[in-house]
Amino acid sequence: MKSNGGGSTRNAPRGLTNRDDRVPPAITPAMQTILEIDALNHRFGDHVVLTNIDLGASAGERIAILGPNGSGKTTLLRCIAGTVTPTAGSIRIAGHRAGSLEARDLTGVSLSQERSFYLRLSGRENLLLFARLNGLGKRAAAERVDELAEELELSELLTQRADRCSSGQLQQLAFARALVGGPGLVLLDEPTRSLDVEARARLWAALARRPFVAAVIATHLDEDVSHVTSVVELARQAPPDGGA
Repeated sequence: MKSNGGGSTRNAPRGLTNRDDRVPPAITPAMQTILEIDALNHRFGDHVVLTNIDLGASAGERIAILGPNGSGKTTLLRCIAGTVTPTAGSIRIAGHRAGSLEARDLTGVSLSQERSFYLRLSGRENLLLFARLNGLGKRAAAERVDELAEELELSELLTQRADRCSSGQLQQLAFARALVGGPGLVLLDEPTRSLDVEARARLWAALARRPFVAAVIATHLDEDVSHVTSVVELARQAPPDGGA
């Protein structure tokens, strides 16, 4: 991976052993780079959040984004996902501009403070909807949701309406949604924060079974860091005029 101009990088231990060789659509084992960020800068008004970020991830690489609150971890993920347009710089996913239809098709996203589920729909209905939005046909979508329900042990949870789910249950649904389209890149924001031990183990095992899927994970937990291959550390930017 490339260095991060806005912080520092260091190696971290590789996590679980990969046990599956399924390749996501449009991703090949020989692909050198699935994510490439060049000279990324972002500010909200006068407040600088990200400065000169250069980052690359190859297929299968796991990168943890560390930093204090306010250092831009979630903003960086949102820029990669294409929901926030950076002030300057470029982001490409498998050669496609972040936010383009091609890039979105290759990217699975699970952000903190999840608000994108339809609250009156069940977990299963939500996943089916997002699977269809990812381009799967009706039958393929149903099969995909069934596979994830078994893999992540979500069968009971999928029968509940989203507005009756706890924060940890919504987090599990969000992770399943990130995988439903068979992405080449997943963006995970504090993915294990509200999970119990068993759910955390299922999350890491699911990623381990996808050796060609790159993952960028914003976290502050040492356990999460133990499962990644590289670490990027962001520093909190000074407020305008040197204020507190």
